[in-house]
Amino acid sequence: MTFRLDPALPVSEALRTAALAELDIAHNSLATPPDRHKGVHSARKCFKRLRSLLVLARPGMPEPVYAALNARVARIGKELAAARDAHALLDAVNTLERNTEPGLGEGPMEALRGWLGERRKAAERNLEQSSAAQSLQSLLELRPRITGLAVYPNDFTPLAKGLERSYRGARQQFKIALASKNSDAFHDWRKGVQQHWRQMQLLAPCWPTGLGARAEAAKTLSQVLGDDHDIAMLMHLVIAPTMTFGSPDDVSGFLKRCKMRIKALRNDAKVRGEQLFAEKPKPFAGCIHAYWITAAAGALKPAAPHQEDNVVAIGGARPGGPSSQTGYGGQS
Repeated sequence: MTFRLDPALPVSEALRTAALAELDIAHNSLATPPDRHKGVHSARKCFKRLRSLLVLARPGMPEPVYAALNARVARIGKELAAARDAHALLDAVNTLERNTEPGLGEGPMEALRGWLGERRKAAERNLEQSSAAQSLQSLLELRPRITGLAVYPNDFTPLAKGLERSYRGARQQFKIALASKNSDAFHDWRKGVQQHWRQMQLLAPCWPTGLGARAEAAKTLSQVLGDDHDIAMLMHLVIAPTMTFGSPDDVSGFLKRCKMRIKALRNDAKVRGEQLFAEKPKPFAGCIHAYWITAAAGALKPAAPHQEDNVVAIGGARPGGPSSQTGYGGQS
């Protein structure tokens, strides 16, 4: 996995190395994919990781520089969104059918599959004709700007501030979503969870076992919230005045089925969110700052080998290092 910051490098160099690796993956995914859909999906994940990296580094960058880079990356991702979104909603129909009891709103499902299938074909034709080429050109234009990426001061301090700000935002979005029960609020929370997931991937080298577990927990929560968002989109589509996917009774049954699934997903998300965001922002970021300093010092001053000690630590743990501690409240 290339999306990691190396504690042995100066922070600016580590950021550039990780970001440029993502550009390479995105370019290769779009230029010569064996499967166009998989290539688009891979490239879009790269753009999400890049934006999470920029959010983390933001306090150490001039605001106009951050804003311009973030807007460019977001725009490239948006160019590819239509093909991926159509495919995701098709998957959502199938997942809904598997995870809810049969007998409710069966009629709209086949009609939705047909409409979404045609929508996906149209999006893929547009992708082949123009979107992929535009995105490849945008990637080439973005590369020189990423090559100049730097933070000041050139240490973990701005990243700790970015982490605290990002984590606090996701934590607040969680509270807002639970209080409002609004689909848009849950979607906003999902974006914050995705950022947290990617940032934990980036910082995992300073404590692989602890932050690796957090990354996996955030990834799972993001997937739960993604399912919630997809079902909300299906509901919006089915009740659109210009669309007809079945009789009023069929549509009513389908909506009931959707609401039952959303209720289950949000109950699951609540439990996972309470676990993932239990720690307060400042001590959370401060703890990871300390882990990074320890890891960086260890990387710069490797311990002399001991001939008599051939024990290999599991999961990269070192006795007395961060991975042997309980960490921030034991949350993972």
